[in-house]
Amino acid sequence: MNLTTSAAGRMLIMEHEGFRATPAPLPQGGWVVGYGHVRKDAPGARVTRAEATRLLGDDLRPFERMVGASVQTPLTQAQFDALVSFAFSVGMEAFAASQVLRRVNGGDILAAACALDAWRKSDASGELEIVDALVRRRAAEKAMLL
Repeated sequence: MNLTTSAAGRMLIMEHEGFRATPAPLPQGGWVVGYGHVRKDAPGARVTRAEATRLLGDDLRPFERMVGASVQTPLTQAQFDALVSFAFSVGMEAFAASQVLRRVNGGDILAAACALDAWRKSDASGELEIVDALVRRRAAEKAMLL
């Protein structure tokens, strides 16, 4: 599979990542700017929306390749986009180990969509809690996957 994220897929990611012109520190170190772009060493300069969109395209390439290489069943463009958004959100290792991927590869897209619900929590406060922003993102990814 050799797909790239569509405009609709990028819009989903951009909407749920949010735009940050000014770099913001991350709890685990580094800085986030634009649409989820991580700078490891220094905050760096502000970005415009156009620069952030270009950075997002660069950041998505490894996730597109990984999803394309990991999925063993045919996907529609929307399904591919949903999986790239999910992988970008949770990270490559979590995506590779997820029930979402396992169920997609088993040919059960409905079960894969339902498995997205397990990824609505974050430990931002020191314990796992359901986060509204992740509930909304998973719902959008689920709708796109289905």
